[in-house]
Amino acid sequence: MENTFSDLEGLRVAIEIEARGKAFYHQAYEQAVHQEHKDLFLFLMNEEAQHLELFTQIFTAVSERKEAHSTEYLFDPETYRYLTVLAESHIFPQESLAGEKIAELNSVRSILHTAMQAEKDSILLYDELSRNAKFDDARKIFARLKIEEQGHVVKLREMMEAWT
Repeated sequence: MENTFSDLEGLRVAIEIEARGKAFYHQAYEQAVHQEHKDLFLFLMNEEAQHLELFTQIFTAVSERKEAHSTEYLFDPETYRYLTVLAESHIFPQESLAGEKIAELNSVRSILHTAMQAEKDSILLYDELSRNAKFDDARKIFARLKIEEQGHVVKLREMMEAWT
């Protein structure tokens, strides 16, 4: 397997994670019966949409840098394998499995728990990307993404406490 995981690839994965999250919450919103569930899914979908837009802007800016495409900036093979495993799960389920997962989300608590786990998994990925980034700018970007996700965990925790 060719080592193709770089700072730029990490950003591409971040975009994919946010796109999957947005699609997941949109599908959940469409299937929800209770208005409080719909409202929560809409909130979560909008959060993912904001991240998707931000990450896409960052990716575009970084990809315009010639050195971002250099093989010199690829991660070492061990890091590559680990990050690939993290990225392959994509935090949210694949579209073909989303319906099954959404069917399990039959309470506000289960919705919030699933959202919190996705945010925690994202934090883990962005932390690893930050620690292994070759560009200082990329390291700062991944650290910023991690902070964004940590903010979501706090927000979700507060929402969980409000629902109990």
